[in-house]
Amino acid sequence: MSVDKLEDLRKQVKEQSHELKNIDFALHGTVWKHYMKCGNVKCKCHASPPKLHGPYYDWSRKVKGKTVNIRLCEEQAKIVEEWIQNMK
Repeated sequence: MSVDKLEDLRKQVKEQSHELKNIDFALHGTVWKHYMKCGNVKCKCHASPPKLHGPYYDWSRKVKGKTVNIRLCEEQAKIVEEWIQNMK
């Protein structure tokens, strides 16, 4: 391997290690935003057109082979989405 190639590789390693210093927590899963109807048939969510309740944010992931969902507020959802991107 040439000296120039080694220097290029060394430069790449330094750049990538610098990027790693800025990474925060990392998580698996998906955050999804959704709207829902309630059980009250007189509610506006059952009208035509419906005005659904929400938005709701859920973090979904696998734990020991089973899907687990956790409800999040909007602020938590933004943080968890960032951590999921860190994992990628």
